[in-house]
Amino acid sequence: MFFIGVFGIGNKNKSLCNVSFKCTACINEKFSLVELSQSFDIFFIPIFKFSKEYIIICRQCKSVYKIKKESISKVLEKKMVEYEDIEKIVLETEVCPYCGTNVASNFSFCPKCGKSLKD
Repeated sequence: MFFIGVFGIGNKNKSLCNVSFKCTACINEKFSLVELSQSFDIFFIPIFKFSKEYIIICRQCKSVYKIKKESISKVLEKKMVEYEDIEKIVLETEVCPYCGTNVASNFSFCPKCGKSLKD
């Protein structure tokens, strides 16, 4: 939070609900829908929100996808995200196909099971 005197701008993260979507990294279908917003605060009390964005986070590999603003009402109603609702992939992690551990993209071997990640 950034304050100038008694005024400030704060970042808020609000978990809205669980949704289903097939992760492109780990094929998991359980995601959390999160609203990211900024608010204008006076003495730590939010006065109004602005700059809202919606993301989904994979519960297994923690990949992050940004949802299109025009699709959010449909997503909240159906509790399901389709590929055309995704604006962009914010963060896509890689997962070991043998043990399911999150690994960095530059690793050649899994740090948990030791198996080769490259073909």
